[in-house]
Formats: sequence, C-alpha cells, structure tokens
Amino acid sequence: MAAGAFAVLLWPTGTPSVGTPSELTAFRWDADGLFAELEAEFARASRDGAGDAAVAVDALLAEGTALLAALEGESAAPLAALDSLATLQLRLAVRGAARPTLLPRVLDFVVRARVAVMHAAASWPLDRATHEALYRVVYGGRIALDEALAQVGAGALPELGTFEDVPSATPSIVVEGVRVHSGDILLSRGGAPTSALIARGSDFPNTFSHAALAHVNAETGEGTVIEALIEAGSVLSTVSAYLESKKHRILVLRLRPDHPSLAGDPLLPHRAAESMLARVRAGHIPYDFAMAWRDETAAFCSEIIYHAYREHDVELWGLKSSMSAPGLVRWLADMGVREFTTLVPSDLEYDPQVRAVVEWRNAPALMDFRLDNAITDALLEEAERGAHLGYAWYALPAARLLKTYSLGQSVLGAAPTIPTGMSAATALRVDALVSTIHPVVKEELVARAAAFRAANGYEAPYWTLVQLAREALAARTPSLAPSLAAR
Repeated sequence: MAAGAFAVLLWPTGTPSVGTPSELTAFRWDADGLFAELEAEFARASRDGAGDAAVAVDALLAEGTALLAALEGESAAPLAALDSLATLQLRLAVRGAARPTLLPRVLDFVVRARVAVMHAAASWPLDRATHEALYRVVYGGRIALDEALAQVGAGALPELGTFEDVPSATPSIVVEGVRVHSGDILLSRGGAPTSALIARGSDFPNTFSHAALAHVNAETGEGTVIEALIEAGSVLSTVSAYLESKKHRILVLRLRPDHPSLAGDPLLPHRAAESMLARVRAGHIPYDFAMAWRDETAAFCSEIIYHAYREHDVELWGLKSSMSAPGLVRWLADMGVREFTTLVPSDLEYDPQVRAVVEWRNAPALMDFRLDNAITDALLEEAERGAHLGYAWYALPAARLLKTYSLGQSVLGAAPTIPTGMSAATALRVDALVSTIHPVVKEELVARAAAFRAANGYEAPYWTLVQLAREALAARTPSLAPSLAAR
C-alpha cells in the first residue's frame, strides 16, 4: 500500500496544455559589429586626453540635440532618427565610461532624450515598429548608463535620477525626498533569480520584474503600496516595508498630465488606487500564475495596476510584449503561464500614456544585476536548444506532500510553504533555478569576469558578460544535469 501511494506521488505531471503562443518574434539588437566598435572606441577614448574626449562629447551632444529637434511635429515614429538616437546614446556612454568627469553630461542627455521621445510618442500610432524604436531609445539609454557605471564605479552618478516634474492633483507624500502621488505606479527589480527571469523572459528583454500601485490617504497622509506577490497573492504594505524588500532599482511612473481622462477628473489616479485598495481589503486575490490578464478572479502584479485604471476607463499597456521563443514558452508553460501576450511590467514604461518621474538605482548592486541578467540570457538560449527547466524526479513525492501541507496552512490562515496556485512540480523547478542552477553558474561567472578584468584592465561589457555566462554554464552543466534534464 505504501509503495502504491509513493507511485501515485511520483506520477509525472505530463506536458501542460497552453494557449497559442504569439506569432511575433523576439526583438534582436543584431548589433555585434556595433558592440565591437564600441569596445574599441572605449579603448581609444581611455587613451585620449581630457580635451579630446570633451570635444568628442560636444560633437555627439550637438548631433543628439539635432535628432531630438527632428522629433517635434512628427505624426509617426521617425524610425531612422530614433535608431540613430539609440546608437548615439551608446557612443556617448563610452566616452563617459572612459572619462568619468563627462558622465553627468551623458546622463543629462539620456534623460532629455527619454523625455522628448516619450512626449513625442503620445501622437504616434503604436505598432511593433514603434515599440522597437521606443525600446531602443528608452531601454538602450538605461543600459548605456549601466555599462558606463560598471566601468567607473557606483559613485559616479547619484542613485536617484529625476526625469521630469509631472504635476498631479492627487494626494501625495514625500518618501526619501521623492513626492509620490496616489495612483503612481512603481516598477521595480528584485535581486532573486526569478526576478531576472521575469525581466528577461519576453520578446523585449528588459529591466523591471515587478509592478505595484501607490495609494495615499487624503485625510491621514498614510501611504500604502498595493501589489500581488507570487508567494502571497494580493497584499497591502506600508511604503517603508515596500522599500525594505530587496530591490535593485525602482521607477516611478505617473499618468501624463494632459491625458484626456484627467480633463474631467483630475483625481482619477487616486480613485483608481482607492478602488483597488478597497477590493484587496474586501477579499484576498490569489496570484495569477497563468498571466491571464483579462480574468479578474486572480491577479499577477501588472493586473493590479491594469484593472485599477481600467475600471475608470483608462486602459494602460498600449504596448504589450509577447513571449514567442519556443524554449521560453515551454519554460513558462512549465511554470504555469498560459497567456503569452500579456502585461509585462517593463512594457508600461513604453506606454506614452504615462511619464517617468524618478528612478532610484542601487548602484553598488549594479554588477550583481548585470551578472543575473547575463546568466538568465544564457539559460534562455539553452531553452531554445531544447533544455528543460526540470527537477530531480525523486523529489516529486516529497514536494507533493509539502503541497498538501501548504493547502492546510492556507486554510488556517498561515503563509503556505508552496504558494497557492503553484504546483509541486513548478515549486521544484523554481527551487532548482534559485538554489542550484543560478548560484552555481554565478560562482563560475564571477571567477571568469574577474579573470577578464585582470587580463584587460576593465570590466567585461555586457555582450562579453553574456559570452562568459555561456562558458560558465557549459563548464558547470554536468553538475546541473538533474535540473536541466527533461521532466
């Protein structure tokens, strides 16, 4: 009888049925030649005198200013100009990395470029080409600065970067020098390997892995963050508790002040936050592992914001990412995802309905952030070659027993060991990624990155870091056989 029970617990889960993956394709920089040129330019700029470097930056800034001026009045995205702008940001960052005294001027231009492009985009049709162009400029500007900071050190730029002062009529509080309004959207990136997978696992690999909604009580001034967490579903927390959790960076977004919906209702963002706050207080919303964003019975992080605003006739995420790569689709399906064109947190910063206010970055954690991204990119390449995010088969019975225990915890009101809605098999896959695969590969990658730095005198740029991550994964794959094996 015991043997029979063990056999039942060991029975494989099989291949889950999934929705139709997107017919789109993943964005590709296709810029290996450019990246090689940039590395060579960095070497030359490091040898140039300060005067020559300043002249080169002046010329690039003049070119960039002309490109920004050309955006004004355009009724559709000027794709060639935006592509040139994206490349120019990278070339500027190279000079800033070589001459740190020039880096504040680079930062100033990247901020101006982002603001100008997103203002102009408010009148552009939103299609795939526009999405790619905005991604190249906005995300490209961020990684350009990240690459420069990786070379010059964490203290070269302030941790808090301001984009623009976006007025709002909603209640507000000041949090660590930043005025946060009710209805503001907080995009963030955590330090866990799963955060890297969420951020990188779409057709537009990106920075942020989580989204939350801010509410400010108009009478008491109390700030509340409304969010959906994998381990808990919908939760409410104080602003200080939100900030205490491990985050590499936080971006504050706000509905643009000239949004048509604000003309008749300036307090709309506050009312959206109040509606969602009331809903969460009325009853727990389970986490939506399927990422089925149209279904309001469960919610992942982005749905908290989407449905809050949708209730008040503002439909955010005008640009949605897809997950089209077969290996990625397979991995995400194994983790419970069923919707492959969905509300990816990072995509919201390309929606011209919102404006970026400030971005806080934990500069000392920047190298860790780059390592996690590189490992995840290398793992997803393995997924496309057919690797599964599997688990040791003999662990399944114990995991299923733990899942049963977790259901009991939920009934009693305790936090379940395996989150509600997550299967035992999925829990094993996540544990394999977090506890086995990622840390082992990271240890190897850290060593290889250190060797590169010792040999070349500078940090490995990201494109080289990904290659080093591929090598680290290949070197440590034998020890990961149970985790990268088929189910």
